[in-house]
Amino acid sequence: MPAAEAFAGLPRSRGKRSAHQQHQLQQERSVAVGPVMAGWMSAAGYDEGFGSKGQDEDDEAKLVERVVEQLVVQRGLGARGVMQVVRKTNPSDLALRWKGWRRSCDCLLSLGFSAQNVTTILQRSGAFLHELDPEADIRRVVFYLWEDLGFEKWGKIGSGLSSWQRHKFKVVTQAPDVLRRKPEGGVEDTVATLEQVGMPTKYVLDASFRFPSLLNVPPSLIFFVSAYLSSTDVGFKPRDLGTLYRRNPWLLHPRTVEQLRPVVAFLKEGLGVQRVHVVLRGYPQVVLRSVSEDLQPRVVLLQSLGIPLLQIGCMVEAFPLLLSLPLEEQMLPVLYFFQAELGFSRHELWMMLRSFPAVLDLSVEEDIRPVVRFLRDEVGLKDLKAFVKRLPPVMGYPVDWELRKKWGLFQELGLGSLDLAEFPGWFSYSLHDRLIPRLEFCRQQGVSTEDVVLLRVGMAGGDAAFAKEFVGVEPETYDDFMLEYKTRTKQERMARTRAKRRASGGGGVGGDGRKTRELEEDEEFFPPEAVCD
Repeated sequence: MPAAEAFAGLPRSRGKRSAHQQHQLQQERSVAVGPVMAGWMSAAGYDEGFGSKGQDEDDEAKLVERVVEQLVVQRGLGARGVMQVVRKTNPSDLALRWKGWRRSCDCLLSLGFSAQNVTTILQRSGAFLHELDPEADIRRVVFYLWEDLGFEKWGKIGSGLSSWQRHKFKVVTQAPDVLRRKPEGGVEDTVATLEQVGMPTKYVLDASFRFPSLLNVPPSLIFFVSAYLSSTDVGFKPRDLGTLYRRNPWLLHPRTVEQLRPVVAFLKEGLGVQRVHVVLRGYPQVVLRSVSEDLQPRVVLLQSLGIPLLQIGCMVEAFPLLLSLPLEEQMLPVLYFFQAELGFSRHELWMMLRSFPAVLDLSVEEDIRPVVRFLRDEVGLKDLKAFVKRLPPVMGYPVDWELRKKWGLFQELGLGSLDLAEFPGWFSYSLHDRLIPRLEFCRQQGVSTEDVVLLRVGMAGGDAAFAKEFVGVEPETYDDFMLEYKTRTKQERMARTRAKRRASGGGGVGGDGRKTRELEEDEEFFPPEAVCD
């Protein structure tokens, strides 16, 4: 019988049972254990004759049977998980460890851990679980996490009971090393060190739930990484480290620390990046990349376009995700499209990438080609390459709900494709924050915007300069107009939402006479102005 199927038929304990039901369940498990032990014993490397009269007298087989009886039958742990631990343990070590396992499992079960959680803890800590003292180690750490650190209260906030239970037990279940006493200190010292480097308790709670191994990091490693990241080689400010660790707690993993120095040296010395901390903040996963296999090939591709190393460093600093883009699936198709279909030379590609390196993160079929088709067929631009060179981010703007609406507004002013070719920046301004309100305000004040030169001047600059220099009114007048404009447009959107719901049969009011939550929490919609992350 395969090892994975040996205990497939064992009944599992679910919830609380009466004494009679528990006794009956133990008897059923005892009956189920015997017939399938032979498969497990054979997989574990013990005498294959288990089950025969001679094997019953074997001390090792009896020991394994006793461990299964104590942990699986009496305490309800998962049979497969227990036998996996038994298989990995030498028979001589098993005799020394199993009683300690039983003692620690009893302590965890008494604290409210489920049998499934305890099975997982045993699988991950079978080598040291027997050494733990139930009071001095297990209870001390668990109550520190729940009460002192705040996992018990933090897990209840905004979550149901089941979610709270996962919050409460996850760290110990996923990272049982937190229960051990280490030479450099326990979990209390790790948390105190994280707080010293600028990571508040609420950040520790959030990060350790997502990355439980964070609480196993030695304090010396935390100090080492923090000192290096705040050095002149990297440039992080000490006050920013807490936020960095909260978002990327895996940066404190020992394997990550080994790769940190080579990657920083490549960025600083190889590419001439001046602000390494900007790259690490924008793309922290770069420290997981191999310099020779991942980072260097991308640099070689950009060098083939004639881009100097120092310029590549500036591009990486402006768009750190450049180092993460796949070569054959992403970067090469984009470069080929601009050269083959738009007629860009290598020098022109270099100039475009220098100003907008995020263009390499766009999809040719989903982003670039629809924009090119819209500008050629609907707008009617003759020199598309010149237009794109002046406004490279246009290749990432959505056609349906941004470019087409802005082009329609441009046509309402009596302007055409030739005028747009002189003013590519029209597509870069926000439709609802700048274009529509400024045009409406100009009409109210009697200011003409039907000339492309005047239009370019009117859309440039901040709100105060627009009101005072272009329109000739006080900035407060335009501020009042914007407040009224946003209120009015929000009410119009809510009215359209109600009408749409009534037309679809859903109605705007629930069966109990209360407004639906969607209408009460209606949010303003503002399309993004850039494709950069």
